[in-house]
Amino acid sequence: GYRLYDLGPGLNYNFLFFNLNNLASKQLAEIARKQTWFRELNFRKAISAAIDRAGIIRLTYQGRATPLWGHVTPGNKLWVNSALPQPPQSLARARQFLEAAGFSWNDEGTLIDSEGKTVEFSIITSAGNAQRLQIATILQEDLRQLGMRVHVVALEFRALLDRLFQTHNYEACVLALGSGDADPNPEMNVWLSSGNTHLWNLGQSQASTPWEAEIDRLLQQQLTTLKYEERKRLYDRVQQLVAENLPFLFLASPNILVGAKEGLGNFRPANLDHYTLWNVEELFWPKKQAHPTR
Repeated sequence: GYRLYDLGPGLNYNFLFFNLNNLASKQLAEIARKQTWFRELNFRKAISAAIDRAGIIRLTYQGRATPLWGHVTPGNKLWVNSALPQPPQSLARARQFLEAAGFSWNDEGTLIDSEGKTVEFSIITSAGNAQRLQIATILQEDLRQLGMRVHVVALEFRALLDRLFQTHNYEACVLALGSGDADPNPEMNVWLSSGNTHLWNLGQSQASTPWEAEIDRLLQQQLTTLKYEERKRLYDRVQQLVAENLPFLFLASPNILVGAKEGLGNFRPANLDHYTLWNVEELFWPKKQAHPTR
């Protein structure tokens, strides 16, 4: 028979993020208007507080995933900052953040901004990924409880990437990132201001906020630091800055599931790629034992 192994969370993370790019095009005026909400930290904090991460784990992954509040998953034991706060879902706290940012509710319970405009936006995600589509639908329901009108738009993956990296014609997106390496350096293209996967303020040559400038400095510093303990301290601070400023709202990291035929010798799956074949030269099938015949 076969045996299933649940290795716990890997390095991949799912997250929600808003369009925080500099929109020069007049064709995107409606998105640019909504960016006044998206750029408000308390608005993003409210969304994060309203998200039912436990529900995402239960409904999307049947319990085989880990909720996230930062970009390094618990599967990356060497680098995860385990001191980051992990507040549970709280609609009451979410409403406090919205009120602090100048939002209110009309008589029908619909959320409106300081100009009286209804808070309504769409979340794009990949049509080919059933799990992310389901996550977006759960977010839609979570945010409906705050009086937000959220629409889920499923796009073919190439069309999704075109909107994210070329036209910037989107309001919010559910995406996943991950590298096959536990070390922070492969992630620098995401977190450096000038990185080519720096999905907010994409294409800028230097940081546009003090906290982004600090992340840039810390990442460059850890790049030339030899001692692991010192690098870890620097990267813990990067994780803290990301978690406090929420350019991404982290959701969940799916567990790595692998299967193997019972009896395979030296089979020791790991949560780094390649999960099952990293020690392929050591795998073996035991020789069949001879049995006495009648």
